Amino acid sequence: MFSQLLSLVALAAVANAEHWIFGGSRPIITTRLDSIVNPGAIGSHVHSVVGASRFKNTYDADDLRQSKCTTIPVQPDKSNYWAPQLYHRDQNTGALTPMQTGFNIYYLVRNGPKNQPIKAFPKGLRMVAGDPNRKTYNASSFADQAVSYVCLDYSGAHNNDPNYAERPNFFPQNCPNGMRAQIFFPSCWDGVNLDSADHKSHMAYPIQNYNSGDCPDSHPVHLVSLFYEMIVSVDQYSYWGPGTWVFANGDTTGYGHHGDFQDGWDTALLQTAIDTCTNANGNVMDCPALAAHFDQASADACVLETEYVDENIGADPSQPITKLPGCNPIWDGTGSKPACPNADAGTPALVPAQVPLPSGWSEVGCIAEGTSGRALTGASLTSKTMTRAVCADFCASKGFKLAGVEFGDECYCDNQVRNGASQNTITWNLCTSHCAANANEICGGPARLTLLSTANPGAVSSASPSVHSTTAKPSSTANAASSAVLVVSSPSSSAVATTSAHSASTTSSKASSTVSAPASSSSSVAVPAGWIGAGCVSDNAARALTGYSFANDQMTVASCVSTCASKGYSLAGIEYGRECYCGNTFSNSQGKSLPASTCNMACAGDKTATCGGSWALTAFKANNINIALPSSPVASSSAPSASAPSNSTSTSGVPAGWTALGCRKDNVKGRTLNVDAYTSQNMTVASCIAHCSARGHTMAGVEYARECYCGSAFVNGGGAAVADSACNMACAGDSASVCGGPDALTVFSSKAVSGSARRAHKARSFGRSHQHSDMF
Repeated sequence: MFSQLLSLVALAAVANAEHWIFGGSRPIITTRLDSIVNPGAIGSHVHSVVGASRFKNTYDADDLRQSKCTTIPVQPDKSNYWAPQLYHRDQNTGALTPMQTGFNIYYLVRNGPKNQPIKAFPKGLRMVAGDPNRKTYNASSFADQAVSYVCLDYSGAHNNDPNYAERPNFFPQNCPNGMRAQIFFPSCWDGVNLDSADHKSHMAYPIQNYNSGDCPDSHPVHLVSLFYEMIVSVDQYSYWGPGTWVFANGDTTGYGHHGDFQDGWDTALLQTAIDTCTNANGNVMDCPALAAHFDQASADACVLETEYVDENIGADPSQPITKLPGCNPIWDGTGSKPACPNADAGTPALVPAQVPLPSGWSEVGCIAEGTSGRALTGASLTSKTMTRAVCADFCASKGFKLAGVEFGDECYCDNQVRNGASQNTITWNLCTSHCAANANEICGGPARLTLLSTANPGAVSSASPSVHSTTAKPSSTANAASSAVLVVSSPSSSAVATTSAHSASTTSSKASSTVSAPASSSSSVAVPAGWIGAGCVSDNAARALTGYSFANDQMTVASCVSTCASKGYSLAGIEYGRECYCGNTFSNSQGKSLPASTCNMACAGDKTATCGGSWALTAFKANNINIALPSSPVASSSAPSASAPSNSTSTSGVPAGWTALGCRKDNVKGRTLNVDAYTSQNMTVASCIAHCSARGHTMAGVEYARECYCGSAFVNGGGAAVADSACNMACAGDSASVCGGPDALTVFSSKAVSGSARRAHKARSFGRSHQHSDMF
């Protein structure tokens, strides 16, 4: 069956090698919409959709090009790419769970034997490859050959096992490192029609092969070739035999895989890339025309601007589904197709992807946190049901005119910004945290606030929309578990309000609350043996305790103190209800005594106990040391000493071949190192450098203790050397080393770098054991 497929692969290997990959592209939405096959209506089945933020159930090329952003890193590509969502079906319960999905999008320049010129997609082009109704394989059909699967096993243990070889349908076993579902689009256009009744006839595959060759006379215009790899994390789920994997259209064979494309490109830019990027061999940064527009930060921060289908797609584990959305009976193709299992379900509605703000409120934009404390200190709230509207309603109920959401689930209120903060907005893509209750909204980021404002702070609109049943993506499900707790603090009262999480039927985003007072001090709660309370002490962005930290929604005094003790530390401090910090001495001029009322937030896991406040730690110490508390932040000589973090030019922990460049300015006009980034509570210099090096970057920078940024040159006006004192934060995973500071990077390089150095980004192509492949 596969001899012809293998011969075609061999032919592909000698084809024009020019290509680039938009690797690791995430879906912007997973929903039941299809603007090509079901325009203006609810789609027939659920799709994972990558690309432009103005995707909706109708296609308008001009409107799509007005998208604010795209999840593709080259921002002028405002196209959309989609394929059916793949589900896991539980053998015992029949529960259907959408499996995590990502895409590698390939653009290939393959002229064919006649060396026909390759053209960019014409404005307005739409096309479909594959057939959702197919249940067999025709080895002589290019359309069938264009759909295939790869079982990923990086160990090489199954290299010669035919059950693991590339095939046109699902595998008879699980795949150790996930599965690639692949589809190659036709590349020959009739030159006239931008679409056709079946969304295929205006396109054709080349004469020689499905993936390379000359175009037929009926479709004479040779377009750039398009190829998708949809990587699905099947390895994260059990495999029990045929029927384990189910596409959203009900197909359990894999033959029914298909892909859709609608053009949103800057046509001139795409043509320039095709004509000039002859050295591109997968790496986008080898194509100067595209590299100039590469913006991974915007791709990462991009969210849907439009609407999606308000229905349960199975993403919330607390609301499992056993029937696929729409009329999609599960079927392996044998016998008669079963009847629609939910024919009377009705037609769901479209709802805004972003919950509208209460009346009178508007979004200011992304701002930086304060340099010496919180920007907004009037009141605060942490909630698993956080959205911008929830925060605005909360602040309005407290009489404040400013509201800021941060790190996905935190809300802060005030009437002015404080502690060195400013209402001047920074680059929008520096706010990257998706709201806890709606992944289609941005709720600030690390040390970044999405700022909201109103001129009428006393009015809380009863008509402000509820947190609707956002089931489009797993992280956007608003129906949080009923045990979720809102942790609220306000300087006007030492009481802490607790409420149950919002339900989908809530008619207002305001939460009704019952008030209970937490314990008034650290000495009034049970403390593990050998430890005693040390009062309420000060903290700031540089952190008073820098040895180890963690945060969770089950935080108690005992869990924090026990963790610090197990790590060998003699000081523990709890802050903001859910954050635990450990150390052997107070650092950064913090740890000073504060009034007990400053620590006014209940522990997330024990509302009867106090767990700090805003920039305030409820502190504890091992009672075998003598720390002058609360008047002095300095440990006595009898305490175990923790060495001060090394300076920003230290080579401690720096891998061979890398050198320290010192402390450098970040966030002038955007990120200074902007190609790749991640955050970790276990951040070290070595782990950041390893991350960047593995992705082909020559520069690595650590910031704010736990953030790592990669690139190959300083960009956006940053990178200027600043005083070592600006990099004053210990690494989250190594208190002996410096990991930057607020808007300051501790930078390392694997070569001599100047501000004009060329960025050498390595393609974010995941789902392959090697960087590039000719297996398409």
